[in-house]
Amino acid sequence: MAAGCMSVPAPHPRALECNELCAQYITMGNLQAAEDQCDLGIQFSPQYADLWVNKGVIAFNRGQDAKAKEYLIKALRLNQDQAQAYNNLGNLYMKEQGFGKAHDNFQRALRVNPDYLEARYNLALAFKALNQPDKAKKELRTLLHVRPDLADAWAQLGQIAVEEGENETAIETLTKATQLDPKFTAAWLVLGNAFMEAGKPCEAKDTFSSCIETDENFAQCRNNIIVAERKCKLQDKALDDVKARAAGTKTPEGEYSVAIQAREKGLVNDEERAYKRCLKYDPKYALCHYGLYELFKNRSDEKNASVACKNFLKFASETEFSNQVATCKQYVSD
Repeated sequence: MAAGCMSVPAPHPRALECNELCAQYITMGNLQAAEDQCDLGIQFSPQYADLWVNKGVIAFNRGQDAKAKEYLIKALRLNQDQAQAYNNLGNLYMKEQGFGKAHDNFQRALRVNPDYLEARYNLALAFKALNQPDKAKKELRTLLHVRPDLADAWAQLGQIAVEEGENETAIETLTKATQLDPKFTAAWLVLGNAFMEAGKPCEAKDTFSSCIETDENFAQCRNNIIVAERKCKLQDKALDDVKARAAGTKTPEGEYSVAIQAREKGLVNDEERAYKRCLKYDPKYALCHYGLYELFKNRSDEKNASVACKNFLKFASETEFSNQVATCKQYVSD
């Protein structure tokens, strides 16, 4: 953009004032008043790039994409360091599914201002759309180091984790998103799906219920909660059967029941000891190997987690424990 090197006069004080008022009216949603202020400012300083950027925002908000692009390109001809113009132009290309051009414009915005958080988030979305999840995750993590309170960024990390089959990671990141924004309907939906994929239908049922609380007409959560509730009841019945068989006896089933009760109380050491006693009674008791895997994984003890997973896969029935088998196969493979 050679034209960006031309000498542009400093904006008139009235143009600065009009630009500020224009931006305020845009925030308030009063686009006509915003346009009036921008047009007045342009009469004082027709080469003031910020006014043309705001004109582009107004056109974009009105659905006038071609006009918005025209105004933003004009702003960049006047000032090739106008980061907001690059970012907004990138948003237009994202809307058109021109993900490569969008990516280029978001990167240009960040070259002008590496602290431009919105542009960094948008760049992550562009990488995601370009099927480059590792680069998307890198941008999101960089963003979260600066602003760990951004629910949207946590939700995007969670969505990528779901797509990569990393259900526990997805649960962790999506939980953070919903904690930061309890009204985040889409995050509740994806979190519920992650619980289902992780073989935790009871947690999924509660999550879909929270989703419905944010939007009672959200069909996907209403449909999914029916499936989760049915699977949760089946799981509860299976656990009750285990507890009933184990009552008062020193058996692997009994120790597994003790471990589950310890988990519900948050007694991690007691849970681990119960799993180990379980395996003394029956080294082939698959559920106790899986319980140890979950404990070791939560501690980031990858070596022991891998051993526990391999032992689980030796003795588990794929038809009976399909989700857990899939999780362990993926973990061992990784």
